Amino acid sequence: MKREAEFLQKVRELAAEKNMSATAKALKIPVYTLRARLLSAAINLGEIPPQFAKNRVVKKVAKVKKSKFIDLVRAAGKAGNSRRVIIPQQIFQDLDWNKGDEIVIRRSGKNKIIIEKSASK
Repeated sequence: MKREAEFLQKVRELAAEKNMSATAKALKIPVYTLRARLLSAAINLGEIPPQFAKNRVVKKVAKVKKSKFIDLVRAAGKAGNSRRVIIPQQIFQDLDWNKGDEIVIRRSGKNKIIIEKSASK
């Protein structure tokens, strides 16, 4: 009983500032073990389990690496000078372009092509 009371007291002190996961880390026990011991101690002592803080541990967000899309310029058909390049669907999702949107394709210099959404709607 004394051991359970001490455990419950430690958890109450930590729970005032930390959530359950952080409390378990501070006590160096797994979360599921903390839950089980806490429930057992509260039932045996006839007390209410402590309320944990509602804050979440903020994780550091890694910078998202931009994917490179590599494709070859190919002939679009057997006749004529038409060329084609596959543009991945992810590019359209990133730009929030949908089916039916009007786009403008224009050249910029010798080697660049600019594709932009038309503002004529």
